[in-house]
Amino acid sequence: MLLSMQSDYALRVLLDIATSQELGGIITRVIAERQHVPRVFLTKIIAQLATRGFLRTQRGKGGGVSLGRKASEINLLEVVEVFEGRLRSNPCTMTDEFCDFSENCAIRQLWFDLEGKMRDHLRGMTLADLMEMSSSLKMTHEEANA
Repeated sequence: MLLSMQSDYALRVLLDIATSQELGGIITRVIAERQHVPRVFLTKIIAQLATRGFLRTQRGKGGGVSLGRKASEINLLEVVEVFEGRLRSNPCTMTDEFCDFSENCAIRQLWFDLEGKMRDHLRGMTLADLMEMSSSLKMTHEEANA
């Protein structure tokens, strides 16, 4: 299963905004530069995240982008499924009519189990958890380079 770059960018944008939240609204140009996201693409991602309430946008002087909810209230599955739809590992999990073996297929069950574990893992992680992980990784990297 390969997730789209939109999901990757969306998580990176949310993480960037969440870790910079104390500065107030972040300007999209700054986010695009820091995260290496094309601005046109970033605008679309921010619009989708704002529509779902993950972000708040404000135009004009003093405006920018900020979190629409607390980082601890944003689970990663919600974010990924904005861009991917329901996560699927194989077309056979979409419908029973996909193949002749659907009713009693161990391989199909394997794909269902994988989807469930992936969904549970992402549902169990919040943006706050991702912030903590990012902070921990930065500290480890800094210690290694000291």
